[in-house]
Amino acid sequence: MQTPHGPFTIQRVLSNNAVIAHTPKGQDVILLGKGMGFGRKSGDILSNPKYEKIYVVPEGVTDQKALALMEQVDPAVINVTQNIIELAKAQLGEGLHPRVHVALADHINFTLIRLAQGMEIKNPFLAEIEAMYPKEFSIAKQGAVLILEKMNIFIPPEEIGFIALHLHSARHNRHVSQSLKHAEVINRAVKYIESQFGPIKEHGGLEYTRLLSHLQSCIHRLVNKTTIENPFLDKLKQEFSNSYEIARQMSNILEEGLGIPVPEDEIGYLAMHIERIRRNKT
Repeated sequence: MQTPHGPFTIQRVLSNNAVIAHTPKGQDVILLGKGMGFGRKSGDILSNPKYEKIYVVPEGVTDQKALALMEQVDPAVINVTQNIIELAKAQLGEGLHPRVHVALADHINFTLIRLAQGMEIKNPFLAEIEAMYPKEFSIAKQGAVLILEKMNIFIPPEEIGFIALHLHSARHNRHVSQSLKHAEVINRAVKYIESQFGPIKEHGGLEYTRLLSHLQSCIHRLVNKTTIENPFLDKLKQEFSNSYEIARQMSNILEEGLGIPVPEDEIGYLAMHIERIRRNKT
């Protein structure tokens, strides 16, 4: 995205160091910099401001919503959010959806409020998020270090998982709720497998990683209505009948969570993975 140019018209002064302004093209931007808002007021023109950070309020976020949100967010949170996003862009080597600027700042701000109130943050999908999105999780861990350094607030692993989920969603132009739903469905499927064979969540374990990778691919195909053929389906049903039945139960979990029927060919491939787990566990 091209950096917007001035002159900028101030819409709202957030603090001595942050303002929301309009560009000549009608974009809403947030300008961060020492003294940026000091002595300023709505309507002032900034011809050539010496800002330290600038980011665009994304499309789909109304002026009123963006203004209301940013009024409530500590500029320090906006700043550290921007640092995390810049880390992500550099390390992933790709852009992120613009809405991540507002969405992630809002999320981190809410998290810090909860932590200040002594509330526990729970993330039942932490293991799945860390295993499925290792790059995003690594960046989120670095983001937690930034928050500790800049704001002296410790971010627990559970919250690191949620930050990673935001980054993954922005990377793939997907709403966080959708990524969270996929993680939840996979978590339920893994729990069902573990109810049959015992724990498989050993950190970095090959069985666990393979299963998650396949479930991710399966969900991607289901959501995008992509079909695959399984030439071994009849043989799988006969020779791996127990694993096929477990796969069929797993397909019910996927169908219930996603609202999408799972074809028999997909169930067959699930059965192949389950059979491998069964043999390694016996």
